[in-house]
Amino acid sequence: MNYTQAQAYLDSFVNYERSVPVRKDRGAFTLKRIEELAARLGQPHLAYPTLHVAGTKGKGSCCAFAASILRAAGLKVGLYSSPHLDDLRERITVNGRWIDESAFVDLLERCRPHLEEMRARKDGSRRPTYFEIMTHLAFLYFARERVDVAVIEVGLGGRLDATSIVQPVACGITQISFDHMAFLGDTLDLIAREKAGIFKAGVPATSAPQALEAAAALQSAAQERGTPLEFVGRDLELSARLRPFEPDAAPLRQTEATLQSPAEGWRFQARLGLAGTYQAENWAVAVRLAQRYWLKHRTGALPAAAVQQGSAEVRWPGRLEFVPREAGQPLLFLDGAHNEASMDRALGALRELRPDRSRLVVVLGCAKDKDHVAILKAVARHADALVLTQSQNPRARSPEELASTWLELTGRSAPAYASVEEALSEADRLAGDGSGLVAVTGSLYLVGLVRRKLNKGP
Repeated sequence: MNYTQAQAYLDSFVNYERSVPVRKDRGAFTLKRIEELAARLGQPHLAYPTLHVAGTKGKGSCCAFAASILRAAGLKVGLYSSPHLDDLRERITVNGRWIDESAFVDLLERCRPHLEEMRARKDGSRRPTYFEIMTHLAFLYFARERVDVAVIEVGLGGRLDATSIVQPVACGITQISFDHMAFLGDTLDLIAREKAGIFKAGVPATSAPQALEAAAALQSAAQERGTPLEFVGRDLELSARLRPFEPDAAPLRQTEATLQSPAEGWRFQARLGLAGTYQAENWAVAVRLAQRYWLKHRTGALPAAAVQQGSAEVRWPGRLEFVPREAGQPLLFLDGAHNEASMDRALGALRELRPDRSRLVVVLGCAKDKDHVAILKAVARHADALVLTQSQNPRARSPEELASTWLELTGRSAPAYASVEEALSEADRLAGDGSGLVAVTGSLYLVGLVRRKLNKGP
C-alpha cells in the first residue's frame, strides 16, 4: 500500500480523537491488547531508554523541551506526540524530522497481519485502536532508527494509555486540571490518579506545581507504587522572569528561567524559545527528565550549554505561535488551549506579552466533549471581542451553539462562521488596522486547520 492507503487503513480502526471515549467505555480499556501487540512485534519499546510525560496542560511542550535539550547535547532523539496539526507523520520524529512516508508504510505493513488477526477474533475482545497502532509504529520506528533516547507523550490519562507499557528512565507530570472528565473523572483527585498511572516502582518522577488536591493524589499514588516523587516549587527551585520587550527581535517578550536543586547542588539557566512565563514549569520538568536520563546513561553532568541551546531552539507549533503577516494587519497567534485553565493562561499571556496592543479578538472553536461554558467564561475575562467557528473534526461543537452560550453568559452577541477564512476576516476587522491582536484558539484541530489554510505547515 502507499501512504494514502496506509492512512485509510488506520482510519478503519476506532479513533477516539474523532469520537471521544466516555465513562462507560472505561471497562473495555486494559493494557492486555497493547501488551500482546508489543509482544508480537518483538517488544520494540524496550529497545532504547525512554522518558514518559503525562499531564493535562503542557505535556507536549515539556516533551518538546526535553527532546530539544537532549538533541542539543548531541544525541539521536525520538519524540512521540499527539495530536498532529498538519500531517499524521509529525507525531513520530527523530531529531525533529518526521517519519518519512515509505518508513510509515513499511512499518504499518509489518503490523498489519497481527492487527488483522486481533480484530478478526470472535471472542468479543476489544480491537486495537488508531492511537494504539500509531504508538506501536512510533516504538518500531525508534527501534529501527536506533535512537539514544525517546521522549514519549501520553495520549489520554496515563494508567490505561497505550504509551504506559514503556519502562522509562524517569516520568514527568505537567499541570493537572479539568479535562476529559467523562473518561478520567470529575475531581482533581481522580484525574491526578489516572495521570499517576504512569508511575513505576523505583522510577523517579518529577511534577510541575499542582493544586493541593492533585498534589496529594500524586503523592499518595507515588507512595503506593514505590515511586520517588519530587515537585517543582517544593523540592526544586524555579524562577522565571520576562525579558524587556525587544520589538525588532521577536513578536513576544521572552522568558528567562532558572532551575536549581539546593540539596544536590546543581543549577541550570536558559532563555526559553516558547512564549509565556507558564512555559517555565514545563521547561523545569523537561530539564529534570533530561538530567535523569543523562545521569543514568551518560558520563558527567548534563551540559549546561545543551540546556541553553535546546531551550532556546525548541519549536512547538500551535502554542502561542506567531504567524507573520502583511504589514498593517493585526498580529496573529495560534494556541491550542482547550480548557478553562489553559485558556486563562494563553490569553493572559498575550495581554502580558504585548501590552502595547489595544484590542484582543479571539477566534474560537472547541470540541463537543469540552466544557465550553468554562472556556467561554475564560475568554470573557480577557477578550474584547469573539468570533466563533469550527474545525473539520467530527467532534467539533457548532459555532451557532457557542454563540448562543456566549449570549447567555455575557449578554453580547458574537458572529459565527462555518468558514475559518470568514472568521479570520471578521476578526481582523474587529481588531483594527494593525493595532490589535487576533488569537485563534480552543482546539488544536482548529489551529491545525488554520495553519493549513495559511500554508504555515512545517
